[in-house]
Amino acid sequence: MRRFILGTLVLIAGPALALTPASSASPTALVGPAVGNADVLALDGTRLYNKHQYAKAADAAARAVRADPARIPVYLLLARSYLGAKELRKASVAYHAYLKSAPASPESRKAASELEGCERRLRRAKKQPPDPSPAFVEEKDLFFHALEQGQLLGPGSASEQLRTLVKQGYLGVDLADMANKLSQTAVAQAEALFKRSMNHEAVSGEALKNAPALYQLATDTGAPPPSAPGRAAFLDGLGALKARDFARAEHRFSDAAKAEPQVSEYHYYRAIALYRAGKGQSALQVLETELPTDSRTAVLRTAVSLEASPEQGATELERALFAKRFEGR
Repeated sequence: MRRFILGTLVLIAGPALALTPASSASPTALVGPAVGNADVLALDGTRLYNKHQYAKAADAAARAVRADPARIPVYLLLARSYLGAKELRKASVAYHAYLKSAPASPESRKAASELEGCERRLRRAKKQPPDPSPAFVEEKDLFFHALEQGQLLGPGSASEQLRTLVKQGYLGVDLADMANKLSQTAVAQAEALFKRSMNHEAVSGEALKNAPALYQLATDTGAPPPSAPGRAAFLDGLGALKARDFARAEHRFSDAAKAEPQVSEYHYYRAIALYRAGKGQSALQVLETELPTDSRTAVLRTAVSLEASPEQGATELERALFAKRFEGR
């Protein structure tokens, strides 16, 4: 009888189960709002620059540029901060980025004069890093190739190429476009996995493992959909369920349900994880609280009743099997 109940639960859950044996800046953020508040960072950089704390000013300005690459005046603050910190090569890169996008004005002409002085000093200086421009061109080509191939995670991926560009100090308004394209592609891949899982299609453990990372990548490079935290937790929970880590699966399904309590499947899969962990009563409590009219709740009630009492279980089974016939009379 128990085999029948478990089989019924699996059939209701579908093939996905049948195959089963976080207002602050993100530390992994690359480009976009997750880096921080661009206004606050720019103001902080200006304050530090005026206090002649050039290295700290450059750090704040660099993060402001990454938070909003279209904020052109901050490139000049960054260039002057690097110059004050005697980071001549970085100052040169920042000056070039500013002059490439800034409109003609007395300020841009002054910046061009400052760049000439910076590059004269750079030619005379010792132990300055080489010009990174050729490497930037190569990294951008690799980024777009990986993006076109849909390779977003892991070695040689678009995310790794973008991370390398940011680490090497690449600057430019096109950084926002690159990050936006990467974020949108990451969301599309993650949402496709979510849709397949909700349709109870077979999804590999590797794909489920990557799904939260795709949502995180979308966050680190742009603005993911509001549903991302719940969906990432759900897919992570499915991966844990597939790996028979029932405690983690229950925890992640619970996280998903808290993020999006209106999604009934999150509650259902949480109950499945509890049931698989040998906590039938807890699983039933979840379904009776969250999905009292769902037919799967009646099936689980029967399974739990059979474990407690064969006679009670037989009664519940009869009710579950013939409820619709009785309703029709």
